[in-house]
Amino acid sequence: MSPALLYPATVWRAPDYATAAASVRELFGFLGLDTTNPLGRWIQPGMSVVVKPNWVKHEFGETAGRHVLYTHTSLLRPLIVAALTALGGAGRVYVADAPLQGCDFARFRRQSGLAQLEALYAGAPVEFLDLRRQWAEIDDASSFVRGVHALPGDPRGYSLVDLGPRSRLACLGVNARFAVTDYRSETTNGHHHGAHRYLVSNTVLGADVILNVPKLKTHMKTGLTGALKNFIGIVGSKDFLPHFRAGSPRHGGDEYPDGHWVSRAASPVRELLQTRAPLWVWKLARACAGAAPSPLIHGGGWHGNDTLWRTVHDLVDIARNYGVDGVRRERPRPILTLVDAIVGGENRGPLKPRPKACGLLVWGEDPGMVDVTCATLMGFDWRKIPLLSHLCDAQARAFSEFGGELAFRAPAAELEEFVLGGGGNFAAPAGWAGEIEQCRPTEAPEAA
Repeated sequence: MSPALLYPATVWRAPDYATAAASVRELFGFLGLDTTNPLGRWIQPGMSVVVKPNWVKHEFGETAGRHVLYTHTSLLRPLIVAALTALGGAGRVYVADAPLQGCDFARFRRQSGLAQLEALYAGAPVEFLDLRRQWAEIDDASSFVRGVHALPGDPRGYSLVDLGPRSRLACLGVNARFAVTDYRSETTNGHHHGAHRYLVSNTVLGADVILNVPKLKTHMKTGLTGALKNFIGIVGSKDFLPHFRAGSPRHGGDEYPDGHWVSRAASPVRELLQTRAPLWVWKLARACAGAAPSPLIHGGGWHGNDTLWRTVHDLVDIARNYGVDGVRRERPRPILTLVDAIVGGENRGPLKPRPKACGLLVWGEDPGMVDVTCATLMGFDWRKIPLLSHLCDAQARAFSEFGGELAFRAPAAELEEFVLGGGGNFAAPAGWAGEIEQCRPTEAPEAA
C-alpha cells in the first residue's frame, strides 16, 4: 500500500510567508515526489489545471494587513510553477474562485499581491478568474448592501448540475425553507425543491486536476473552513447555495436556536431593511440587536446548522465527479489540497477572525481526511462537527475515504504530538464555543 493511502494527510512546518515557496518544495521532497516535476504523478501535458484558492474578501477593519482572511499569494506561485512544469508547455492553468458578493476585487488584488502575480504570468498559459456573476458594494463595518453590480463571471460559462436524490439535501424534503442571507429565498428554493441544482463554473468542471488551496479558519456556520468548505467558491451565484433553513428547530428550521427571540425578530427586520432603508437606520437596528441580553445568532451561525454541511458535501461531490453540462465523469477528478495554516483564523471566522500563528501547511489527496486533521490541529473534536462527522456516511464515499480513523504523518514526532494534542487550541465562534472543543474553552468567545 502506498504512503498516500496509509497517510492521506501530511502536516509540515512552514514558519512564515517569506519562506513559503521553499517550504512547499521541502514538503514535496518529504512526500517522495520527483524534485524536478513534483506534480507529474497527477498532471500530464495537455491537461487543464485549476488552482482553487480561498479569496473570500478584501481585508478590512482589524483584519487589514494581518494575512488572516484569504490564501496567501506566496503559496499560489509554487503551485503554479509546479503545474506548468508538469504540463511541459502543453495545457493551461486557471487560478479561480468566487469570493463573497461583498469582495471588492480591485482592492483585493492590490492587498493580496494578486496583481503582481498576474503581471508575472502575463503571456503565460495562466489565467486568473473571478467566477462571480455579481458583486455588491457593502459597508464593511455594518454589512449594509449599497448596491449590486453585474460581473462577466466565468468566460467559459456555467453548467447547471442537478444532483437530484444524490444530494445530501434531498432527505430534508420538499417543504424545507432554504435560505441564504441577503439573497431571495424564493430563488434558492426554486433550485432545491424537486431538484438540487447548482450553477457551477465550466472552468472548474472542465479541469483535469484541481489544486485546492484553502485558508484554515473557524467558521460561524460550519465550525471550520478548510479543504471541503473551499468548494463553495466553484458556484457562480450564491443564491444556489442553501446555507440554512428559516426559523428555529421547533419550526422546522436551523437558522437559530429555539427560544432566541432576538434572533427570531432580527431575521425579518434584516430582510426588510437591507437595500431599502438608509444606512443610519440599518446601523441603529444593528446597535439595538447588539444591546440585547442574549447574543444574536443569524444566518445559521451556530452548531445546530444542519444545512450548510450538506451543501458543501454536494459541491465536493460535484468537484470530484462531474464535468461540463453536469455529466458524470468516468473517473473521479484528482483533488490535491494544500492548506494555508501558516497564519490561521480563530474566533469570529470566517470574516472577522483573530489571527492565529501556526506556521504549518497541511497536504493531502483526500479533502475529508485533510479537514479531520485540521480540526484536530485546531483543538476541535471532528465527531462534534457535522461537516466532518458525516464523512463517515456512505454517501461521502463519493469524495472521501475517511472512515473514522485519523491517519496523518509529520516530519517530526513532536509535530505529531502537537497535532494530536490539539496544540492549536483555536477559539471557536460564539455559536460553537463549548460544543466542539476537545477541551472546554479557557476564554469567552467574542460576539459576532
